Amino acid sequence: MGPSLLLTPMTEADADFVARLAADERVMAHIGDGSTWSPEHTAQRVEHALSSPEISWFIARRQNSPVGLFTATERRHATEIGYWIAPECWGQGLAKAIVSEGLAQLQETGRSAFIARAEASNIASLKVLARYGFIAQAKEGPGLITLTRVLPTVPVPPAS
Repeated sequence: MGPSLLLTPMTEADADFVARLAADERVMAHIGDGSTWSPEHTAQRVEHALSSPEISWFIARRQNSPVGLFTATERRHATEIGYWIAPECWGQGLAKAIVSEGLAQLQETGRSAFIARAEASNIASLKVLARYGFIAQAKEGPGLITLTRVLPTVPVPPAS
């Protein structure tokens, strides 16, 4: 994959990068309803992500260049994760690196239950999520799968 990946909290300075991803049909094909976002909608979503304590967006950087977005949204019983990767960086193992680093950062803050949603046709994403312990739990509508991951508790050694 090359140089290491760094996830940093998104700032207003990253809005143009997020807008570029959100306007790309290839990126958005498996996000939400599959539609690209208008500049206005993107600005609203970025502002909401920056101002809401329940939402954390991180920019994935390699050699100081943005290559992807990792999202974490607090839900009722778990943290929902997601990720977007710039198309010019596809096929470089970034999805695995982004999910690995994102989960590690969330776990450091005490989070232990996670969910993700992926289209059944998005085999690559399903494989990445399975690699990190996500298990398909339910189908939502046509082709959307909800996956969950709960960190195992540390077993208590038997008394001697």
